[in-house]
Parts: sequence; structure tokens; C-alpha cells
Amino acid sequence: MSQLLQKIEKRGHWRVVVRPGRFAEKRVSNLLDLYPMMLKSSVQFRGWDYPRVEPQEKLKIGVDYISQEVDWEYHLELWRIYQSGQFVHYSGFTEDWLDKFRLSAAPTGLIPGKSLSVLGVVFRFTEIFEFAARLASTDAGDEQMGLDITLRGLKSRSLWMDPSRVDFPWKGESSITEFPYQVQVSRTQLLTENRDLALKPAVELFRRFNWEPRWETLGNMQTDLVKTRSSVTAADPPK
Repeated sequence: MSQLLQKIEKRGHWRVVVRPGRFAEKRVSNLLDLYPMMLKSSVQFRGWDYPRVEPQEKLKIGVDYISQEVDWEYHLELWRIYQSGQFVHYSGFTEDWLDKFRLSAAPTGLIPGKSLSVLGVVFRFTEIFEFAARLASTDAGDEQMGLDITLRGLKSRSLWMDPSRVDFPWKGESSITEFPYQVQVSRTQLLTENRDLALKPAVELFRRFNWEPRWETLGNMQTDLVKTRSSVTAADPPK
């Protein structure tokens, strides 16, 4: 186990596994083809990609996988993708690493180890399913794809929403330690329905906090996320 993984697991974190429906040990015959697949599949909806794919010289290369680790400011994550097409990703809750914020003060009411950002959850599920859709379309994918997503370190947390965005009255604490979610979907579903697929686990998670969100509310959050990225991309100078 890497030191970074040990560090991530000490606080709240996400564990994500995306795998093809059928196992094939050398689904991707050339190990080095995995890196451009990761670049192609990485999602740039926010200022930080999902997953973060660093320059190629920072790759760690194993017998049948490539991997990278990132520990910068409040971004802690590591990923590994195998020639079989299986992708594994660990990332810390941003909320729990406020002590590493350097550019600004912590948002009002956001308490490390005690808060879980509603927007953060919706955005991350949206990124995961978009990434899975893109990966399914590469040689690492399959007609059927499995996703295994777990949020860990949830006990005694409360949901948090930026008070400048909306008054958020739900203060119930979670009594579960972790939230697991597994789903098998077709490549076609991932490509055409990934945003709806992403909202289902978000709703299920929020119910564990005794909150029944409106589907439209969460959908609007997704729309804001994608619009923000679209406007940034449009303003970027051509490369």
C-alpha cells in the first residue's frame, strides 16, 4: 500500500472501480496504450480533472497496469488502470483537507470530518459516470460495464450547501460509516444516459441523511457544472 493511499484512507474518501463486463487479461494488448486512453477519457468539467492525468513522465508502470498519484493542496488521489480494462481510483473528500487550503479561507460552515458538500457529491458522481462512458468507448471498454462506487468515512457527517447559493435547512447526521453503490450498465446507456445514471446514487446517498432531494434540483446542479465548463472552453484560446 502506498503512503498516499494510507493518507487518503485516514479521512473521508471515494473509492471507484470501473470494469468491463467480461474479463480479458490483455484486453489492451499494448500496456503503453493505456496512457493515451486515460487522457482521452479524463473529464474536464471543473478546474480539476477527473481523474487527474499528469504528464507521462510521472507514470508508474507495473507488470500489467499504469498508475499515477497526486498530492497537491487539497487534491489527494491515485488511480490505476490495468490491461484488463479495470480502473481503480481513490480520492480524498475535499472537505476534509481544508487545512491545506492556501489561497482562501474555508467556506462558512464547512467543517472537516463533519460536512459533506451536496454540490461536491453531485459533481463527482456526474464526473464518474461521464468518465465511465468515455472509457467504455475505448479499447479498455466493453458492451457491458460495471461500476462499484463507495464513499467512506460518513458517520456523523451533515450535508452542507454554500449559504450564498441557497438556504439549506437539513441538518440530520449520517449514521452509516460508508455508502456502497454498484451498477451494471450497457455502453449505450453510459453514452446516452450518464447524467441520469449519476443522479440515482446521489439521491440514494442523500436519503441516508434523511433528505429527499428534488430530481430537478440535482439536475440543475449538473447543468450548471457542464455550462461552466462549456463557457470556459469557449473562452480558451485555440491551441
